[in-house]
Amino acid sequence: MKQLLLAAALSVLCAAPSSAAWWMENDYSAGSNGLHKDSLTLFTTPVRNFTTGVNAAFFKDSGAYTRRVYSFRLPLMYTGPKFFTSFKPFLYPVDADTRSGAYGGKLYLLTSLSEDTEESYLHLAVSGAWARQDVRLDLAGTPTEKKFSQAAYELQAEKSFYGQFFFQASAAGFTKPDTATNANLITPVMDQAELAYLGVFRQVTALPDWVMTAQVARNMKPEFDSHIYAGYSKISYRREDKANSVIFGMKLELNEKSNLDLAYNAYKEQSSAWKSYYKLFLQLFF
Repeated sequence: MKQLLLAAALSVLCAAPSSAAWWMENDYSAGSNGLHKDSLTLFTTPVRNFTTGVNAAFFKDSGAYTRRVYSFRLPLMYTGPKFFTSFKPFLYPVDADTRSGAYGGKLYLLTSLSEDTEESYLHLAVSGAWARQDVRLDLAGTPTEKKFSQAAYELQAEKSFYGQFFFQASAAGFTKPDTATNANLITPVMDQAELAYLGVFRQVTALPDWVMTAQVARNMKPEFDSHIYAGYSKISYRREDKANSVIFGMKLELNEKSNLDLAYNAYKEQSSAWKSYYKLFLQLFF
């Protein structure tokens, strides 16, 4: 899940220039099928309202990805008076084991539709993403190296009531690749979460058709410096069974310079058993 909801991410970026010049985020997930997934990002604010960073990540499991699959990102963000925009290029170097790689980018824009107060608002976000994958396809029983392109378009809306309750919904559609289907992909390495929010902690390398999500969060202040949240997503794949994903989590403000997010994710494809994943997200300001 995102750090919390769109408002939480936006407030962090807006506060960063006055509270810290640098901060770090570590997002670690583990769970079923021997999953280990880790992402480390270092951010800085060189000038007011502009933030940039560098990210490195990997995932591995006990199935097709027994060796670590590495990826890199260069997030760029700008916060305006009533909008927030970001661009995140990414790269998956071609792996010697899977012989797969990818590159692309995602453009994101959030704006305020109504803002009665600082704590009651309606935000709308739109995003578009594109990726080029270099993979192997099993065509007629013969592995063949191919390149194909993907794109995704996403719409998100978030409503806050008095800074205490947050509701978010999103929908995304993925274009049909020109040369590949789920059935003939051989160990692609790109996580489809690069293109749109999926609401899943594990990597998703199968090709989606569409995804719909809903989230709700509750601010526990002033009694506790925390948020509790829950989310649900439905993912439709092109050649595989649809999947359901449920998330429960809590975000804790440890002190003025650190936040901790603990969450659980249950994921199930229609013909499979439920799988469990756990996430620990740590944010440190310097």
